[in-house]
Amino acid sequence: MCCIVFSLLVFGCQKKEAYRIFETPYRVIDQQGNNREYKLYLPAVQKRSDIPLLVYFHGVRSECFKKYPGLKNYTGSPVEETGLIEFSKLNKIALLVPEARYEYKFHNCMCKGWSPLNLEIDGIEKIIDVIIEKYPISKKKIFLAGLSAGAVLSFHLANRRPGLYNSILAHSQGSIYDDLRYLKPRVMGPKFGVLIGYTKGDYKNLIKICLETEKIYKAHNYKVVLLKDLPPKRHRWSEKSNDIFWSYLNNLGQYTGNLE
Repeated sequence: MCCIVFSLLVFGCQKKEAYRIFETPYRVIDQQGNNREYKLYLPAVQKRSDIPLLVYFHGVRSECFKKYPGLKNYTGSPVEETGLIEFSKLNKIALLVPEARYEYKFHNCMCKGWSPLNLEIDGIEKIIDVIIEKYPISKKKIFLAGLSAGAVLSFHLANRRPGLYNSILAHSQGSIYDDLRYLKPRVMGPKFGVLIGYTKGDYKNLIKICLETEKIYKAHNYKVVLLKDLPPKRHRWSEKSNDIFWSYLNNLGQYTGNLE
């Protein structure tokens, strides 16, 4: 009886390890010689080597956008506005959030949003690689997700290393280059799963790109699902859809999928 009481006192009252947040825990330098910054939200797990990794990329961001009526409510959906931090915590997902490094002009505003692609991609891949190396990440459960310009980046990353990523989520954008030409899959599928979604009332030109991207990837034998008219009614991340996003990302995945 004493042993039971002692066990309850020692083990029953142990403090559970909290969801940990790391800011650039390992130094990453891109091919331009610049330091790359990122945040890693890591679930509290013990002796596991199969933690899923979700890499999130926001849309193009600039304070200057507020002067345009059509963009005054647009924020680019930084991760804090997506619900993904709490969702990842509850579902024991490692959430990786790289920061954009380079500025460019868009709508006569200086902004950041993963362009020029040729400058951003090297640093992003190095960040992903160091997290996979240093933490107990499952090699078969690596996912990419992005809104708008972040969705474009996800397609470019996935096509560069189609065997690395289980599936990707392209929210409110598609598979294009900076000059709006379509980026077609570099290898025939099935490879990484492709989940595309857009919100109700989203920009018509971006919806058109989403629809065309769906056709292109299906024609290349990729598993593709298109989710239309998600809430809310504007160009931003659909926080209410995180559960269905995660379900489809796994079901479409080339390593975890069960959708035909």
